[in-house]
This record gives sequence, C-alpha cells and structure tokens, in this order.
Amino acid sequence: MKIYNSLTRTKEEFIPLKHGKVGVYVCGPTVYDSPHIGHARSAYIFDVVRRYLEYKKYGVTFVRNVTDVDDKIIEKAKGLAYSLQLTAYSLKDKTEEVSKKYLDEYHEDMALLGILPPDKEPKATEYIPKMVKFAELLIKKGRAYEVDGDVYFDIKTSAGYGKLSNQNLDKMESGARIAPGEKKKDPMDFALWKKAKEGEPSWPSPWGPGRPGWHIECSAMSSDILGDEFDIHGGGIDLIFPHHENEIAQSEGAGKKFARCWMHNGLLTINSVKMAKSLGNFISIKDFLVKHKDADLLKLLFLNTHYRHPVDYTEEKIAEMKAQKERIVILMEKLNREQVTANRKQEKNTNNERRTTNNVDRFRKQFEDAMDDDFNMPLGLAAMFELVTETNKRIDDPGFTAEAKKALLDMAGVFGLKMGGSLQAKGAGEVDRLVAARGAARAKKDFKEADRIRKALDEKGIILEDTKDGTVWRKKL
Repeated sequence: MKIYNSLTRTKEEFIPLKHGKVGVYVCGPTVYDSPHIGHARSAYIFDVVRRYLEYKKYGVTFVRNVTDVDDKIIEKAKGLAYSLQLTAYSLKDKTEEVSKKYLDEYHEDMALLGILPPDKEPKATEYIPKMVKFAELLIKKGRAYEVDGDVYFDIKTSAGYGKLSNQNLDKMESGARIAPGEKKKDPMDFALWKKAKEGEPSWPSPWGPGRPGWHIECSAMSSDILGDEFDIHGGGIDLIFPHHENEIAQSEGAGKKFARCWMHNGLLTINSVKMAKSLGNFISIKDFLVKHKDADLLKLLFLNTHYRHPVDYTEEKIAEMKAQKERIVILMEKLNREQVTANRKQEKNTNNERRTTNNVDRFRKQFEDAMDDDFNMPLGLAAMFELVTETNKRIDDPGFTAEAKKALLDMAGVFGLKMGGSLQAKGAGEVDRLVAARGAARAKKDFKEADRIRKALDEKGIILEDTKDGTVWRKKL
C-alpha cells in the first residue's frame, strides 16, 4: 500500500509506526458558520481513508479537532452582541453560544452524510492549559519569545521552514508585513499566544490573560492523543501554508518528530468558480440534501475525481451521479428479489463454487489494487461498476450473485454508500394495488387501461419493470 506524502512529494510505502495500528489526525472545522459542500469533501475523503484502513484490518485511532475559539467566531459573536445591545462582558458567553450552535450543526450534517464520528474530537478550549505548556517549552528551547503578553514563534530558528509548502523563506519574507499592533521580531513569525483584548474571551497564562493562536492547537492535541510521532496528518490543500507549515515548525521546535505522512485533498469549485456567499454560489450541506435528498450523489461526485485533485460541482454532474446510483440500486433490488430463487439454485458442486469465487475475487482485487495505490477512488469505483455490469450479465447464476453481492456491499461500505435499502416509498400499498390492477388489465388484454395506470404511476415517480416473475417497481431517484 502506497500513499502520496505531501512532505516528500512522492508515493511512499505505508508502514505504520505500530504493527496493525494507525493514528490519523485530520484538521476539523472552525465553527463560525454553516458547513458547506466543500467541508463535506474533506470530511468524506478522510472518512473513506479511515474506512479503507479498517477494511484492511488496521486498528485506527481517528482524531478530528474542533476550533471553537478564533477571530472569526469572536467577530460573529460581536455582531450578535451588538445587534442584541449586550455588554462587552457578555461576549465570552455569546462566543460559546456561536461555537456550540455551529458545532451542533456540523455534527448533524456529518450524520446526514453518513460520515463516521471521530474516535477523539478535542476542542481548542479544552486544550488551552496544554497549549500554554507547549508555548512555555518553545520559549525554554529558544524557539519562541514573549512581547508584552503576546508569544511568537521565531521562524529564524526553524531551519527547514517551507519544506511542506516547498517555498523559499527569503522570498516569503520579502512579501510579508507586520500588522499594526504586532510587536514580533520578524514578519514571518506567528502567534502562539495572543494577549487579551477588552471584552474578548481569555484564559490565564504566565504572560497574562489571553487566548491561543490557531496553529498551536493541532500540535498540542495530536501529540497528546497520538504521541509525538504518528502516522497520517490530513486536511485540505489550502491548509498546507501557513497552518500545516507552522505546525511542523513548532512541533519540531519542541523536539517532536510529528506526522510521518501528510495527506491533502483538493478543493471544490461551483461551475468552475470558487464558492463564496458574496457570489451567491454557496451551497450548504443541508441545502444540497433538501434539494437532492440523497447524500450518495455528492459522495459519487467526489469519488469520480482523485482526492488530491480539485473537483467542480455542477447540477449536470449531479444528474450523472443519479444515473450511477440507479445502476447500483436497480441491481441490488434484483439481487434481493432473486435471493429466494438463488437459494433454491445453490446446488452447485465445489469446483463451480471455487470458480465463481475466483471470478468475483478478480473484481475485489482490482478494487483493492486501486485503493492501495494512494486511495485511487475513481479506479476503485470503476472496479465496483464493472462488477455491477458482470453481475447483471450473470443474474441467473446464484453462486456468482451471492459472492458478488457480498463484494459489492464491502466496496460500498468502504465508500460509505447506501446499497441495501429499497427505493420503495411510503404508500407502497397503494402502488402495489395499482400494479396489480395493471397486471389484471394486461391479462384481459385491456392495454389502454394498463397504459393509463403505468402513466399515472410514472407521474408519481414510480418506474415499473416487467420481469419473468411479474412486475416490480421502484421510485425514481
């Protein structure tokens, strides 16, 4: 199994630190607004990574942090406090209210998408004492300094700074500026601790009341939960600089080996344009699900592009994903209908069973080879659909279909796709009655009435399929 390491810019053989166990840390949400489908992509990509590692029988510890105190959260809280004419001393409570509201919404949306919850979900506000100790250690080692209550990391002490983003420090410094109010030595130095501003949330520290900088939280959390060195650190490609670059600098500055492999997913655009509320192309996760009803359509869109590449969202592509999903569901309903017949036909000899298994194993191997090659999800999905095609051809071969169904469910489990459920809707009894009436009309050769009933069902979004065992129906996606 090989994974592309953003740090070395090569595919490397994946050998976990501890045999059979994998530690994964993924940068989670900053909870100041509703989660959108760009957040969904990152969360989904690393959900598939986790699921596949578990499919490979690794014991995975999956950590996803929450930034629940931050400039953006405080600014939103200030706006609410101002609109409600609250005092400055109410700002901390209002900040907590904002972060809780949007974290609850994030959890709801992840559940609606079928994203597995993390094993550990540390919040920044829960880790402030450990972040203070981390900053103290960096000062002691000569890697950071304090100025009037602010603590900064000294970039000049990080010999390898820029190695993740592949940038030259001198060139970065030439464009950097010290913002008004900052007292750092160098424009590239970054804050580990910020002195408290009037009315803003703050916590005690050796340098006076304040709050942590953004970057230090991930270093403190990951080392506390996974150890000073762990297997995989993930996040969006937009986090490479400065966030992940600064994480490496401060962790190595504190004497920690930190992450061995860095994985980054590409970003999402809408009709080839960056998503932004100001452009009116912002799609929240809930908005998508209200419109399209099925999270699998978004997942299939993501699966059709390699995780490291950008993906462009269009309604035309979502329509294509509906067709892909229908292929899966139609087959699974066929397999469910054929199950009783398949059980009756299962009287095969051992050689035939072995030959059937080997035939299905060919598709399973194709799937695993793709996923073992840097989680190549498009090729893994292609293997799954090739098995769908082959199973449709061999639908009357119960030995094959039984093995194929198991393999398809395993692949769908890795991708977090819903395969087993029926598309039949509420009001199934009424649909069954109309289907039976149509069958009676056909038996009487009253084809005009049969066509009328089919058309009426079609208008209700019901698709009929006449099979050798009778008429079956399903609801359109």
